[in-house]
Amino acid sequence: MSPSDDDDEDPKLPHDVAVEVLKRLPAGSLLRCRCVCRSWRSAIDDPRFVGLHLTHSAQDASSWYLVSLDWYHRLCSLFPDEYLTLPSQSQIEIPFAAPPIGHGIVGSCNGLICVAETSGNGYGRWMYLWNVFTRKHKAVRRTGPGHQFFPLGTAYEVLGFGFDARSRDYTIVRILYFLDDNRRCFGGRKPRVEIYSLSTDSWRSLECEVPAFCANRPAVFLNGNLHWPSFKHDDGGYRSIVSFDVAGEVFDEMALPEEIFHQDNGSLMVSAAVLNDLLAVFVSFINAGVDPELHSVCSVWVMREYGVPKSWTKLYAFEACGLVSGFDGFTRNGELLMDIDDEERVSWNPITGQYANLPLSTYCDLVPVVESIVSL
Repeated sequence: MSPSDDDDEDPKLPHDVAVEVLKRLPAGSLLRCRCVCRSWRSAIDDPRFVGLHLTHSAQDASSWYLVSLDWYHRLCSLFPDEYLTLPSQSQIEIPFAAPPIGHGIVGSCNGLICVAETSGNGYGRWMYLWNVFTRKHKAVRRTGPGHQFFPLGTAYEVLGFGFDARSRDYTIVRILYFLDDNRRCFGGRKPRVEIYSLSTDSWRSLECEVPAFCANRPAVFLNGNLHWPSFKHDDGGYRSIVSFDVAGEVFDEMALPEEIFHQDNGSLMVSAAVLNDLLAVFVSFINAGVDPELHSVCSVWVMREYGVPKSWTKLYAFEACGLVSGFDGFTRNGELLMDIDDEERVSWNPITGQYANLPLSTYCDLVPVVESIVSL
C-alpha cells in the first residue's frame, strides 16, 4: 500500500483521536501505518509523536524487552521482559557485526542501543547506534579532535551513552586515560574527554575535571546522568559511583553504601542498574574463608533520594546458587538476571526466592530495551 495522493482519502478519524490510537501500537505496526495516508505518515514522523509513543511504551510492561546479542553468529534475539523463560519472540540479523572483530555494549537509552567495536589490538574504529525495532542503524566513527587509534596497553577507555533532554540530542561520552611507562592507568597525561552528538554527527573535546576511575560494566543512564561504579586502585577498591550530567557536562561522585567498603575487594563485584526508577547497585562477593564451595553472597541497594548517599537502602541479601560471574540487571517486576559460574543465565525472584534457568547463552551480551520509533 502506498501513501494516498489525496488527503480526502484519509481515514475518517479526528487527528487527536488518531494520535491516541497510534501511540499505543508497536513499532512494526506504526511503520506500516505510515503507508496509509500522508496525514498519518506526517503524524508518526513528528518528533512530538515519537516522544508520546516512547512515554507510553516506557509505562507499558509489554513494551520492554531483553535483547540478546550473539556477535559470532550475527543474531539479535528479543525476549519479552515478562516471559524470559520462553523462546525468543523474534530473531534478526545484526547488520553491522563482522567477525572476528569483537563488539561490546556501551548502553541503551529510549530504545536505542549503542555498541562499540573492540578489535584484537585496540579499541576499534567504529561505534554503532541501533534501533532494533525500526531496523535502522548508524555507524559512528571514533573520530574527534586530535583522534588517533590507541592500541591496547597504551590507553584505558570508559564509554557512556545518554540523552540530553534540553537539546533533545543523543550523546556518546568517551573518556581516555593514558597509561604511563609502567602501564599505570592514571599516571602522566591528563585524561581526554570527547563528546559525540547525534544531531550534528560530530565529536568535540570537553575541557573538564575528570575523576580517575576504572569501569568494566556499561554505564547506566538515569535522571539525565550516566553512572559508573568506580574502582580505584589507590583508594582500596569500590568507593563511589561516578556520574556525568549529560546536559550540564560535568562529572560528580556519589559515595556507595559504607557496608561495601568492608568487603574483600579482590572478590567483589559492584554493578549499577535501575530498579523502579531508582538508582540501584548489585553487590556480590565471595567469603572464601567460610565457604569452600565459593557461593556468592549478594545484596541489592537502592538510592531512595537521588544524589543523597545517606539514602542508600539495602532491599535484600541472599546467597547465590553458585559463583556469580555477571549481572545483567532487573526485569520490570524486579527479578534479578545473573550469570552463574560462566555457564548459565538465571533469573532470581526476590519475593519467592526461586531461581529460573533462562534460554540465554552466557557468551551473548544482554541489554534491556524499550520499544520505540526514535529515529537515527
